[in-house]
Amino acid sequence: MTDTTTASPPVLARVLIVGNGIMSLANSVTVPFLAVFLHRELGLQPGMIGFVIGSSVFFSIFAGFVGGSLSDLLGRTRLLLISLLGVIGSFVGLYFSHGVLAVFVFNATMALSSSSFGPVGKALLSDLLPPGRRVKWFSYQYVTTNMGYAVGPVVGAAVGLAGDRSAFLVGALGYGVYLLGLAGVLLLTSSSSASAGEPGRTATGEGQTQLFGSVLKGLAESARVVATDSRLLFLILAGLLLEAVHGRVSSLLAQHLSGGFADGTAILGYVLTINAVTVVVLQLSVSKFMDKRNPVASIVVGGLLTVLGMAGFAFAEELWHFVAAMVVFSLGEILIYPAEFAIIDRIAPEDRRGSYFGAQTFAQLGVFIGPYTGGLLLAAYGGTTMFLGVGSFALASVVIYLLVGRRIPGLAGPVAERSAERPKEEHADDVA
Repeated sequence: MTDTTTASPPVLARVLIVGNGIMSLANSVTVPFLAVFLHRELGLQPGMIGFVIGSSVFFSIFAGFVGGSLSDLLGRTRLLLISLLGVIGSFVGLYFSHGVLAVFVFNATMALSSSSFGPVGKALLSDLLPPGRRVKWFSYQYVTTNMGYAVGPVVGAAVGLAGDRSAFLVGALGYGVYLLGLAGVLLLTSSSSASAGEPGRTATGEGQTQLFGSVLKGLAESARVVATDSRLLFLILAGLLLEAVHGRVSSLLAQHLSGGFADGTAILGYVLTINAVTVVVLQLSVSKFMDKRNPVASIVVGGLLTVLGMAGFAFAEELWHFVAAMVVFSLGEILIYPAEFAIIDRIAPEDRRGSYFGAQTFAQLGVFIGPYTGGLLLAAYGGTTMFLGVGSFALASVVIYLLVGRRIPGLAGPVAERSAERPKEEHADDVA
């Protein structure tokens, strides 16, 4: 194969980046205000709100690993389309929900669908690009995510969607646009793919049984490989603690602001927008600076900034206090997330890339720990204790990286922008 380092990126890779922005725009007018919706529409208390929002992480963990592993076995694109359909159905279901059980169920199905999409999309992006370009494109993906969040919260609050059930229909519409665009690109490029060789297609009952057994065996082997890679396990543990802070900081802010500030919803919208704008403006330049440096050190510095940001939230009393704290918090986020994705891509075997990105979703257990712990602390001791308590998880993560991260083989050096050939074996339905 020829070197693709200087070739134009495939159309499908560009669609994945643009689609990431569309999804974040749809999410930003719904998910950050879910706590407001649960309090306003259903009258739930902080502890129950934290449970409903945080419990979805268990479904996310399951779907992320299984979806990523299945994409290694069956191909990536069909799983992406199914995941998008699942999110659309979940948004529609939330619109018609009027009870706690229904909200819980559809929030869970949304977690299952979106968490299947995340690792599979990252693995497909890695498949489509040579190693020397992947770090930069992970940064592009992260920027488009935050571009959506830069617009969505303010627009949602301005037009009355913040905490309103009609926002779920807007979210479904956004995902529908992406689904149609992705499906269209796949149809246009399918003529260049050997669709007859697409894995997982069989006509006989015996063949289906063999396929099912092969898939189960493949999932078991993926689980074994992941469970025996100590580097990945350390990354998951440290990532879990960081995710407890970053994963649902919007829900912590929403509960705190909606309960103690007359204009809390407006403040939340502005603060979330500041988060997104800070990332969009600074992320590419910061990532370029950190590309040639130790990714573990990048995450450590980012974790310390996260702690400072949470301390700022704890003592904030006016809008500019929250804005300043969010700028510091966002700088930590900029340093952490692309470095995490780059490290996972760096240690993942070529034929297990989906499994490794899927295994990274185990760190999302922190998405349950953060909101649930935060809700309990808020109800018992108030917002200051909530932010300081949850922020301490980031400090614990920093300690792990300082004591253990630098000793993990292969992680002490910079993520090099090296040239290489694209993978020799690609699923037929994944070729753009």
